Amino acid sequence: MRRFNPPYNGHRFLLNKNTGEIHDLDRETAYCRINDINPGHIYTSDSYLSCLIYAKAEHCPNPNGCFYCQPEKDKG
Repeated sequence: MRRFNPPYNGHRFLLNKNTGEIHDLDRETAYCRINDINPGHIYTSDSYLSCLIYAKAEHCPNPNGCFYCQPEKDKG
C-alpha cells in the first residue's frame, strides 16, 4: 500500500539500500516486511528502473525485485 509520509512520499517503488531488494508498494504483502526496513536504508521512486539504476550507481548488493511483491523480477 502506498504510504504518503516520509521517507515513502507516495512513491510506488521502494529500494532497500541495505539488501538491494526492490518492492512494489502497490503489490506489497505482509512478507515484504516494509515496516521493518530502517528508514535510512530506503530510497523510493515512481519507477522500478529508477530504483535499479540508483542501486547500481550506489553499489547496493544484488539489486532485484522482491520475491513476494515482484516475483517476475526476482533473480534470487
